[in-house]
Amino acid sequence: MNTKLTLSIDDKIIKHAKEFAKQRNKSLSRLVEDYLDGLSSNNDPLKAKDIPPITRKLAGVLKGNPDVDIRKEIASHLENKYK
Repeated sequence: MNTKLTLSIDDKIIKHAKEFAKQRNKSLSRLVEDYLDGLSSNNDPLKAKDIPPITRKLAGVLKGNPDVDIRKEIASHLENKYK
């Protein structure tokens, strides 16, 4: 069952959202519905419908080292790469 919902959103945001939805061949209503549905799924990305099965299996396999500053590592890598 579908129910109408009225939202007050800035015109610029609506314009960008419509363009975003169009690029994905979706209506703005569908885009908002998908977003809200994602919020209600306890924010568990592994339960997302649009994630391919292989990605779902691999998600969470690599555990990060809490002692590593990933931003510092990326910056260092890029500095060395583009010297």
